Amino acid sequence: MKTNEMLEAIGKKEFLDKLYGFAYQRCSSSFEAEDLCSDIIISLLAAVKKQDNVENFYAFVWTVARRVYADFCEKRSKEAKTVSIENAELDFASVRNEIDDLLDSDETMRRLKLIYREIAFLSKEYREVMVMFYLDEMKIKDISAKLGITENTVKQRLFSARNTIRKEVSNMENKNLSLKPVRFYYMGTGNPVGNQPSLVTQRTFSQSLVYLLKDKAKTARELSEELCVPMLFIEEELEIQCHGTNGEYGMVRRLENGKYIANVIVADYSEAAESQKIFGRHLPKVAEVVKEIISKNKEKILSFPYLSKQTDTGFILWSLVNRSSWQLLTRVQQLLAKKYFADITPASRPYTQAAIASPAENNSVISSYGCDGIDAYEICGYKRVFISNMYGPRLEAHFHCGHNIGTDPLLLLLIRSIGGLKTDSLTESEKETAAKAIECGYIRKNGDQLEPNVLVFELRHDRAFNSLLQICDKLDNVAEDIACELSEFIKSHLPKHLENEFLTYSSLIASACLGSDIIEECIKANILSEPESLLCGEGVIVVVEK
Repeated sequence: MKTNEMLEAIGKKEFLDKLYGFAYQRCSSSFEAEDLCSDIIISLLAAVKKQDNVENFYAFVWTVARRVYADFCEKRSKEAKTVSIENAELDFASVRNEIDDLLDSDETMRRLKLIYREIAFLSKEYREVMVMFYLDEMKIKDISAKLGITENTVKQRLFSARNTIRKEVSNMENKNLSLKPVRFYYMGTGNPVGNQPSLVTQRTFSQSLVYLLKDKAKTARELSEELCVPMLFIEEELEIQCHGTNGEYGMVRRLENGKYIANVIVADYSEAAESQKIFGRHLPKVAEVVKEIISKNKEKILSFPYLSKQTDTGFILWSLVNRSSWQLLTRVQQLLAKKYFADITPASRPYTQAAIASPAENNSVISSYGCDGIDAYEICGYKRVFISNMYGPRLEAHFHCGHNIGTDPLLLLLIRSIGGLKTDSLTESEKETAAKAIECGYIRKNGDQLEPNVLVFELRHDRAFNSLLQICDKLDNVAEDIACELSEFIKSHLPKHLENEFLTYSSLIASACLGSDIIEECIKANILSEPESLLCGEGVIVVVEK
């Protein structure tokens, strides 16, 4: 094999997969395997540059690999000892070796960057295969389908793991696990796009690890022993959970003493249910005030300057009742910050995560409502368009944060229908889109025109819309009582290292079912109309700026 052919072969994915497997089998973690693999690649490139032709390429490769591994072991052994040599840095700096000369080549550096990128990807795949097989108990064919690789490749990566790991994992069934699997119900507030740490904590293994750290710091070794899982998996999973999705906000944080602890609030299901009762005890009074204000403001609610015709207060109130529950929560939080946690600065970030944990076999459901909003600028003749939708037990989400209005034909047609849109002006393709938009509750047909079937009004009227159901003025005493009781509960349950998350606890844990409970009370009292289907126009608001 000629020099150029060898260089090309070294950069191929299949070759790197085998080489990484060689390294992974001999190292204690994928991070260490990456280092060894990189050293072998550097030495291979240097050796190839000196050869015009090699008859047996793989024999040549493994000879170099074993020599580098021997040096790697010797280096690792030396680093484990404490050595003190005067002027060692000066002596080393004066030496220029063949690797330095090799890296002077721009082409070699370009090739190395591509190879390192591939190695990093392989590292992730090896870790995923091991965790999926041993911890998530997935079958080889399912792993193959999920990762888009052959079953033989899955097997090769599994058998490339260290023998000690395979032995430890095979013995797991004979050990008494101290923790039963848990399942997380995630909640969040703020902008989740690019900031949501729970996206890398979807597997049972990840959630069990975070759960063990919810209120007590532990080392990787302690977690390994408690979960009966090899250190390799624990260390790598901790790195993933500390990194999160953006490298700044993860589900776990590393302390200065080398221990790890949860970086978000994780409340047991029973704890969350108990805290939610604090709001629940005052629910009859809240429903009474809502009913009183609606009765008084019914005409005002119907005559509001909507840009979409509205005749049903039961429909309009889906959005108003949801916003009124936010008003009560905001008032409670103001009291908590000012009166009960005045000496603590609340956490501030683009997005904040929390979780309620329950045993995997627990079929209980958290009946809460969420509300996601998206916006676009200079679209369909408007300076800005903001669209929000509720979702929960009685409503299915139309979209979530990060959804692009400009690429959604249904939403674009909804915006165009403001003020009326002639059906005969639509193309055949647009008519099909219109039928879908009608089916999901976005628009309705009125004669020969299409019009919005959701709430639409101008941005300048947004504050006035909120004031249509202003409940806090009549619930000050209720808010005071809730804040007083809730502050004691939070202080007794919130871990010390997360004390600046007291507002998160109140908004995501204690009040999780507040909106849902108020909505159900209002449906019973015939204040809210019961949606005809899960995917409908209830709870959808379009706010435009001309």
